[in-house]
Amino acid sequence: MEFYTNQSQNMFIEAQNFLAGGVGSGTRSPSSGWIPSPLYVDRGEGSILWDVDGNRYVDYLMACGALILGHRPKAVIERVVETLQKRGSIFALAHDLEIEASKKICQAFPSVEKVRFDNSGTDAVQRAIRLSRAYTGKLKIVRFEGHYHGWSDQVHWSNHFPLEIAGQREAPIPIPNSKGIPEILAQTLIVLPWNDVDLLEKTIKKHKDEIACVITEPILGNTGGIMPRKGYLEAMRELTAENEIVLIFDEVLTGFRVAYGGVQNLCNIRPDLTTMAKAMAAGFPAAAVGGKSEIMDLIPKGEVMYGGTYNSNSIVTSAVSATLDELSRSGVYEEMNRRGKKLANGLVEIAHRKGLPASWSGVGTMFQLWFCEADRLPQDYRESVPLQKSSPFPILWQGLLERGVLVQPKQDNLFLMSAAHTDEDIDYSLQEAEDAMPT
Repeated sequence: MEFYTNQSQNMFIEAQNFLAGGVGSGTRSPSSGWIPSPLYVDRGEGSILWDVDGNRYVDYLMACGALILGHRPKAVIERVVETLQKRGSIFALAHDLEIEASKKICQAFPSVEKVRFDNSGTDAVQRAIRLSRAYTGKLKIVRFEGHYHGWSDQVHWSNHFPLEIAGQREAPIPIPNSKGIPEILAQTLIVLPWNDVDLLEKTIKKHKDEIACVITEPILGNTGGIMPRKGYLEAMRELTAENEIVLIFDEVLTGFRVAYGGVQNLCNIRPDLTTMAKAMAAGFPAAAVGGKSEIMDLIPKGEVMYGGTYNSNSIVTSAVSATLDELSRSGVYEEMNRRGKKLANGLVEIAHRKGLPASWSGVGTMFQLWFCEADRLPQDYRESVPLQKSSPFPILWQGLLERGVLVQPKQDNLFLMSAAHTDEDIDYSLQEAEDAMPT
């Protein structure tokens, strides 16, 4: 397979005349590893994607996690098309489809008593933070280094940053992830390293009268699938509850991906609020905030504004409902996890045969290969940085791409599975990884 496709490069040159940077999102740009140009897609079907030059790929990008059922899942597409043809796309009025979809979400997440829809994960996080502040009457947000909660000014801080400007681990300096974010917002943030119970406890006890919420990815998917230490999320739940702080699980990535009902169902922890998006609509732009009635009821009381013309429109609510019908079928997650673990373990075995230290972090449906032994897997963002700098992962990524296996370019991303992947896909990917693996 030719690397990179000629037509993709030509299209990127043209796109730069009209699109800022030539792309619709920075995650698909050369700065995110797509070198020398983004891959331009022709179509996708199931687990397979074709580019504009006709090259075929087994796709483990899965639209950054949204395509939990693969490309063009028949049941979802048919439901949406039927809704469009028979009813319409949007009414900006109430309708039965939003009742149906919200009921299924509440049944999937035991912590979610009531829900409201949004259009992106960023939107949902902003709403959750607003609700937390309104509910507690407090201002500050505790967020963790390396976590991603969308691009809004109030929380797009200390995601991926140079360690030399971040201060000491025990007292990190909030780092804005973009120019144009008001520096004064740093006063509303407390940034901590993840997976450190003692530091979290010390911080909460010192600032409990200022902290409105603690927000966390319950599995750190935006830094390569780092898992919580044993007891860490449980301690977070206990500390926030004891100190009248809202606990937000940002399950935009993990909700309906790692399990039906997200990480909180795997670990049996009940946050106060949950944000969700991506996999919940199998590729359609749906998001939601859900949680305790006493918090969510601030909305109908008129204390918290929560509007949106496109919220819970008929397209996305029919997509959500159809997606959850498919995901609730017996054995769906067991098969996705089995195949994901088969791929992850196979990659580790190949690396070991090539003389490379290797292990993986995450769960079967979302994981990352790290070039270190299991006892050196990173436990937080700061530990991941030196591993990423010395990693041969870019060589593996390029080699896989040339051989028809598509993954995200950077070490802090993930291999993402779908229900459409087959054992044949895994076998093919491992076969090609034999030649693509660095030596």
